[in-house]
Formats: sequence, C-alpha cells, structure tokens
Amino acid sequence: MLATIWNTILTYPVLNLMAVLYHLLWDNLGLAIIVIASISRLALIPLTKNQTEMTRKMASLKPELDKLQKKYANNSKKLSEEQMKLYKKEGYNPLGCVGSLVPQLIILSVLIGVIRAVTSGEVEGLYDFVLTWVSNGSGEFGINPAFLGLDLTLSYNELSAEFGRFAPNVLPYLGLALVVGLVQFVATKFTTMIQNPDKVQKKKGSLVKGGEPNVAGMQESMQSSMLLMFPIMTIFITVSAPAALGLYWIVQSFMLIVQYFIIDFDKSKKGVQNVFTMFREKLSKK
Repeated sequence: MLATIWNTILTYPVLNLMAVLYHLLWDNLGLAIIVIASISRLALIPLTKNQTEMTRKMASLKPELDKLQKKYANNSKKLSEEQMKLYKKEGYNPLGCVGSLVPQLIILSVLIGVIRAVTSGEVEGLYDFVLTWVSNGSGEFGINPAFLGLDLTLSYNELSAEFGRFAPNVLPYLGLALVVGLVQFVATKFTTMIQNPDKVQKKKGSLVKGGEPNVAGMQESMQSSMLLMFPIMTIFITVSAPAALGLYWIVQSFMLIVQYFIIDFDKSKKGVQNVFTMFREKLSKK
C-alpha cells in the first residue's frame, strides 16, 4: 500500500519527467540528470531560505540563550521553558534549521530509485502517452547511458570486481566518486562561509571557556566533523551506485552555491569577497 502511494505520487512522475527530458535533450541521459538535479535544488529555495533565516535568528538569540543557561544552570526544566518562551517571542522555530533536510532526503531517495530504473531499462511506471511519445510510437524505450566517456549505468565496485581496482577502464569511475566527495566538501564549506561573511576570518572557539564547556565551540567542532563526514559518506555510496548518481550529486553541489546567491545575492557576494581576501592573506604569509 505505502509502496503504491510512494510510486504513484513521487517515483512515477519523476520517472516520466526523466524520460521526457532524455528525449528532448537529444537522447542524452547525462543532460537529463543535470536538468533534474538543477530543478530539484531550485525547488528547495523556499525551504532553504526559511532554514537560513532560522539559522540567523538562532545566532542573534545566542547572547540571550547564554544568559538563560547561566541563570537556570541548576534547573533544566525552567531553562527549557524560558528558552521556548524566547523562541516564541522572536519567532524562531528550532525545526526550521532542518526544514529542507527531509525534502532533500525524499528527493534523493526518489531519484536513486528513478536512476536505477532508467539505467536498468525498466519502463514500468511510464505513462502510456509518454511512452508512446518517447518511443516514437513503437512502445519500446531504451536508454543510451554514455556520457563524457562514462557508462552511467555502471559503478566502480561493479567494474573493479570484473577488471580489478586500478584497471584503466575502472579508474574514471573511482575518479568520479572522489570528485563527488571533493565538490560536495568545497560547496558546503564555501556556502557556509559566504552565508556568514562576518565570521569568515574568525578563529574557531575552544571547547572549554573559563573552565566550563563552550557551547559555541562545541557546535563549531561538530559542524567541522559533519563537513568531513558527509563527503566521505557520499564517496562510499558513489563507488557502489551507478555513475548517474555521482553526476547528480556533482550538479547538486554546484547548484547549492547558485541557490544561496539567489536567496541573498548581496550577502553571498560579500562572503565571496571575504573568502578571497582570506585566501590572499594566507598565500601572502607563505
């Protein structure tokens, strides 16, 4: 029942969109995936904008939260109540900071299923009129998986098991996985810096301040860990998934930067300027 609802509402519409884009874009699967990745990222702009606003509100509330933590250090129940009052007063929603995460996971899950279906040649779920159009009336729909010298239906693990881990025809797929992780790391780091332009040149806080735990420092440390963890996770996923998924992730990472510029161009521009200033200062010290 749930699988039927999931396919009807999510998987099949995206599958048909993929087939239509593939046919419109000169039967090029890579171009279709690039367009799908761009559309999905742009569709999340309202949620990402809300997430950004909530993050900024949280930053502005930090001094007040610090006061509450000191005042009610020995009364956790009262501390929680006062924090919720402050959130309500300032219009801050704690869940707003992760508001775009769930939709991203849903989109990713759907696209993984669609990519696997398309790259395996399955046509179940294609609407009759779409199948008729993309197959030119023959009722048969095939995919050309070639893109930039890669077969988008194949994975590094699949090829390495057959030819060896460092065979010449296998290395491009390993390279793709590494590029996915690198691009995701750079894009996430870059967008974090351009969205916090005034903090670009500040040093990380220590985990202990004045003999007590420094919450801000702990948060920064956690963010740094997550910044490394996610790219590593995507590398491991990419080596076992069709190369089409790696291409999708690369485009998504680039579109993340575009997304933030659309949300707040002036602040993002200022952040970019500060980033380049920081790099120039580091290079001048060497």
